[in-house]
Amino acid sequence: METNFIYFKFMNKPFGIFLFAHALGYSCFFLRIIFVGWYVLEKTDSLFLVGLLSSIPVIIFPLGSIYGGKFADTISRKLVVVIARTSEAILLFLTALFINLEIYPLASIGIISIFYGISNGIGAPSRINMIIDILGKENVPKGNSLSELVASIASAIIPAIASLLLNIFTLEEIFWILPLITFTGAIGMYILYFLLPNQTIIKKESDNISLTKSFIFALKDKYLAPIFAIGVCVIIWGLVQPLIPAYSRDILNLDGRGYTLIQSANYVGAIIGCIILLKFGNKIITGKLISSWMIFFAIFLFIFFTTNNPYIAGIALLIANLNYAIWITSLISSIQIFSDEKFVGRNVSIFAIMFGIGGFAYMIGGFLGDLIGIYPTMLIACLLIMTINLVVLSYSENYRKLKI
Repeated sequence: METNFIYFKFMNKPFGIFLFAHALGYSCFFLRIIFVGWYVLEKTDSLFLVGLLSSIPVIIFPLGSIYGGKFADTISRKLVVVIARTSEAILLFLTALFINLEIYPLASIGIISIFYGISNGIGAPSRINMIIDILGKENVPKGNSLSELVASIASAIIPAIASLLLNIFTLEEIFWILPLITFTGAIGMYILYFLLPNQTIIKKESDNISLTKSFIFALKDKYLAPIFAIGVCVIIWGLVQPLIPAYSRDILNLDGRGYTLIQSANYVGAIIGCIILLKFGNKIITGKLISSWMIFFAIFLFIFFTTNNPYIAGIALLIANLNYAIWITSLISSIQIFSDEKFVGRNVSIFAIMFGIGGFAYMIGGFLGDLIGIYPTMLIACLLIMTINLVVLSYSENYRKLKI
């Protein structure tokens, strides 16, 4: 009997290697945010510095994505990803080295993070669109769901392991784990380089299309325009993220291990969200439902920040990220499917730039947390998310009717 889980028939050798390598790189990117955030908080007790130093790669990310989007449309995507992943592993190694040798650790984190963000930004559009090369455009939602599922499983497991390692090693020593994981992922992408053919990667007819032209095209499109408007919520989410370490420590009374486990709830929620998306597929990728996922995300995020019970907080964060995982996977799939083939790399890079702007919001969120407090900052973010989604739903009939 055929079921929605027929998606797994696409698990050929190249896609399996891609998922493995992507999961490792994804995990390291967000593990870095967790560990840098906690490290800076312990050293400085400043929410502003937590937000600043944790978010530099995300802030710089758009600079790399500007070029990464064009690379994804005009040259070998697999080559771009191999170079980017190798560079990230080297940079994470240098971060661990400077922290453990205590060579201006905070300044080193800041400077190295700039190059880490550029490298990640260059590689992201190519990596995301490699799913098209491997599975075909018609299977993009399936591929994105599996990609997000595998990455979330890895992200849920690795923080839990890191929490156990904190019983054995210092936080500084834990930083050595990140380059090891990323190097392993780079090897996977290197193997994939020889397995994938080249014919679907070179698109010389799109060489002269600028990112600006692609953005103008998107603003005129009846589906892409509201999709990018909803995508602004990625930026707003950045306001809240630097508040989680301080809330976990000061209100939930958690230590470093407890905080890491709370963060694991994010990944468990993402796993459940991806399983739901795999089960129901395109049936739940509609304009109305995409906004509903984000509205529920804001509601449960509010619950997280209004309880002092770590168990309730963990459950709320899990459900919030369940909704977020479905939302962001649906949004990226919609951008890829509704984009003209000549623009798909650059349109994905536009969303990546929005993600990068969220890094500025991350920094601003830390500043606001110090200035006006955790609760007002969180409330502003949640209200903005709900307002944007309700406004787009109200004024865009095409978005309400959107289906994949």
